[in-house]
This record gives sequence, C-alpha cells and structure tokens, in this order.
Amino acid sequence: MFKILHIETSNLYQKLISDICIEIGVEYTSCSSSKEALKILSSDDISLIVTAMEIREGNIERFIEIINKSHITVPIIVITGNDTFDDRKKMYDLGIIDYIVKKSTPEEIRDYLKSYIFKSEQYDFLATMRIAVCDDSKMDRKVTERIFRMNSITRVDFYEDPDEMFKAGRDYDIYLIDLLLKNSSGHHVIKKLRSEGCESIIIAISGIDNVKTISHVLSLGADDYITKPYNNDIFMARIRTNARSYSLYKEVKEKTVALEKMAISDGLTGLSNHMEIFRQLDVEIEKVARYGGILSLIMLDLDLFKNINDTYGHPFGDEVLKQVAQVIQDSIRNVDYAGRYGGEEFMIILPQANLESAFEVAERIRHSISALNFRTADIKITVSGGVTECDEETTKELVSRADKLLYEAKNGGRDNIRH
Repeated sequence: MFKILHIETSNLYQKLISDICIEIGVEYTSCSSSKEALKILSSDDISLIVTAMEIREGNIERFIEIINKSHITVPIIVITGNDTFDDRKKMYDLGIIDYIVKKSTPEEIRDYLKSYIFKSEQYDFLATMRIAVCDDSKMDRKVTERIFRMNSITRVDFYEDPDEMFKAGRDYDIYLIDLLLKNSSGHHVIKKLRSEGCESIIIAISGIDNVKTISHVLSLGADDYITKPYNNDIFMARIRTNARSYSLYKEVKEKTVALEKMAISDGLTGLSNHMEIFRQLDVEIEKVARYGGILSLIMLDLDLFKNINDTYGHPFGDEVLKQVAQVIQDSIRNVDYAGRYGGEEFMIILPQANLESAFEVAERIRHSISALNFRTADIKITVSGGVTECDEETTKELVSRADKLLYEAKNGGRDNIRH
C-alpha cells in the first residue's frame, strides 16, 4: 500500500494531510523531527515524504542531505508558507520533486497528491519488465546496475558483447545499447533488432553528445538517446517515460487483438462465428482451385436440442454447447477450422483431408460427445452429421451437399454420420 510520511510541527496541517490520505486511500504516518523521520524510514516502507520547511531538531536542508548521503530514494515534497525564489531554488537543488505553498487550498493539495500517487502506481509496471543492457564498460555497467537496484528494478541482464545477447535468445521489453562497443557498434545492434521485428523500447546510451549522431541513431530505430555520465533522476525519468509508452502500446495492441477476435468469434463457444467460418471456407476452396489439393467439410447438429432447452433450461443448454465445442476443438488439427454455424449446428473445415479421413474425425467427435457427462442432468447428448469432400464446387454448393447429408443422418434415426 502507498504510504506517506508527513514531517510537520503544526497539528492543523497534520490533520489536513491525514484527512486527505484517508480520503484518497493511502496510509499516513506523521512525526515532527528529523530524528523521528529517519527512525521511521529505517524500519518502514515509505512511498513519499511530505515535509514542512521548519521541523524540530535541525532544518529540512540538513535532513535532505542526510537522506541523499544514505542513498534513500524516497521522493520528497515540501509544503511551506515560504514562497521565495531562493527557497524554491535551494530545495530543488537538494533534489526534492516538488514545492507546494501552504496558500494552496486543501482541494488543490488533495488533487496534487492523488495525481502523484496515480502516476507513481502507473510506474510500478516497470519492475515487471525485462531489461537488457549491452555495454562493454565494466564501470558503466556497475553504475547502471546501481541505479536500477536503488529503484527496485531487478529483472535486468547485462552483456559486454552484443553477440552474447543475441545468443541468449531472450526477449526483452527494454534494450539499453551502448554506441561504442569493442566488437561491434550500437548502430549495427539497433538495426539488427529492428530488422528482426523487435517492437521493444531501444535506448541508445553513449558519452557522445553530438546532434548529428543522436539524429542518426534515432533514425535507425532507437526510441531515445541518453548521454553519459548519467544523472540518476533524469536517467530513471527517461526509462519510466519510455516504459510507460511501451506499456500503453502493448495495452492498445492487446485490446485491438481482443476486439478483432471478438468480431470473428462466437461469444458462447469461442469457435469461429457464422461469418468467419464461411470466410475461412471461401479461402480454402480458393486455395484448392488455384493450387490443387483436397478439402473436406463436416456439418454437425445436436439431436433434439430444443427438448434439452425446454426440459433443463437455456443455461444448461449453453453449457452443453460449450462442452460440445470443446470436444470439437480437441478433436481437430491446428490447421483445421471449427465454427458455430448457427444454434446447435457446427461446421468443421479440414484442409488436405480426404473424405475417409474426415469421416473418421466426425465419428471420433460423435463418440466423444456421446460420452459427455453433466453433473446437473443425467442425459446423453448425441449428434448427427454430414461429411463431404470438395469437388470443384463453390462454397454454397459444398455446404449444401454437406447439409443434405446431415439431414439424411437425422432422418435415418439420428446419432450417425453420413458421407
């Protein structure tokens, strides 16, 4: 949980910040001296320090200096009534992240803290990302490792040679690539990553601070360029910003894929919907017509399904359809297609399968469906089907022939396959 440590001598402001923390749902701890604050920081996991300029047992400047020397990375916000340029500059020079004057309304302070906490939580995803650092300088690798460790980022692999990185065969979310490498160049590594379809964040790192160099590296496909020696805060800010952009890109891409899948999938069974299974059949028939080969089609229909819905209810009927769909999916190859034709009827497309092979698949499915057991009803589900092999037909003609065989199976007593 997000925890705020508030250093303040005023009871009024302690209550104000405490009430805000309760309202926005974060944990609040307070004290009035630097000694108490350091004790709390040594034993508790604090997310943010909010402090006044005036505190007991020393001044805030000395407290911040102690924190910096102790490598405590908790961000600090100063809330004070002193609104002078010199005070602001002094605090920012010490490394605080913001300076808020007490004349701000309680609502403004609340909204600021909510905004900061939201952004902070959004950056938590960085700790889950895989990062590769390719740098042949041992000293620079140590510096980078220390910065990441201080920010609780541990999923980092370090490489001296880019060949080692490529041989490892691992996928990373972020690549930090040094431009000047002994056995290669960062330009070559970046080009290779992009040419292999890498969509991850690539950041060039170098001691070269030349506009033309930076422009060229970015044109090769790098997302950013960070110069050495690193400023810790700026380095992490750039990493977080790029990581956030990448995270949003992945989120949008995943949602797009999900929406595309929803558009072509049957909502109940997860198989292809009516429109998509026909599109797939059109494609496969065209392949046979253009390149030759064979293609078979299976049409299946559950027997007396209306009686099941009427007797046991539509929720149970839906469960039957889902289990039947799973049986079909488990019974076909990766190259085959299965779809819900409509209601309780299913269509299966089998590329490069002759009539006999398709009939065997249909029979296997029929037997598996008959063996299904349901906890809520002691019934036996059966299926009838028609199987055809494409013979220079259109989609409509092939489906019509399979459908005719299906109804022959229905009229022949059900629970059988005709071909």
